[in-house]
Amino acid sequence: MEQTDKNLFQIGEVTKALGVTRRMLINYENLGLLTPAVRHDNRSFRYYSADNMVHIRIIRTLQDLGLSLPEIRSYFDDTTHLDEQIERLLQLRNQLDQYIAQLKLRQIHTSAPEVCHVTFPAFTAFCREFHGVDLERKTAELRQTYIHAVKHYQIDLHNRMRIQIPVDSNLDGTYIIPVVSESKGKDIRTFPQVSAICIYYRGAYENFPAVHARLLEYARMNGMTLHGYFSNIFMEGPPTHGGNKDAYITQIALPIKFVE
Repeated sequence: MEQTDKNLFQIGEVTKALGVTRRMLINYENLGLLTPAVRHDNRSFRYYSADNMVHIRIIRTLQDLGLSLPEIRSYFDDTTHLDEQIERLLQLRNQLDQYIAQLKLRQIHTSAPEVCHVTFPAFTAFCREFHGVDLERKTAELRQTYIHAVKHYQIDLHNRMRIQIPVDSNLDGTYIIPVVSESKGKDIRTFPQVSAICIYYRGAYENFPAVHARLLEYARMNGMTLHGYFSNIFMEGPPTHGGNKDAYITQIALPIKFVE
């Protein structure tokens, strides 16, 4: 390395220090995400500055958060229109919260589940309304709604199927199967981003009304204005645990508006 390059790093030093590969660095460069401080094309030598190293760490962090390289390129290119990246990170945060809650509920515990504050990103879904339906029929019809959605649409793997019901009725509501945002059709709806309080509940679906009551009481005690419905978001149920209802895990949410 030349004397003028004494504060720079060779590619081998970068890969060792940051735990990345040469191929990854070249890929970042080809995608316009990274520009080495010095590059000798005739010898294919690259030297990286301390700023380059910090920038590489930012790229890796965003990758670890789940952003694709094109999304990261958009992140760096546009600092004013980042709605898609913000929504994606909110979605990832929601997924992480759900998985952490699942792991906690799989442990043996005796404490009552706590009320959490969450943000649900906007999503698109195939929907069907139901009226005057008991729990057994809801379970069967939700399965049929899911089957229909799979046959006709691409399923959104980041959001889970759910049932939405009004706070004043357990017999009416909507079956909701998330699908990719490009989906079209008369039964396709777009749900906006909402804030909510929720409980990650482990147990039989028959006990949902008690969890609903607890969320309503929490909202009343904390001066929250309701959106008017519950979302029962199914995380682990019959497909995973068969008839062992005590092992079912559901995120039960109550969208709210925080009162100033």
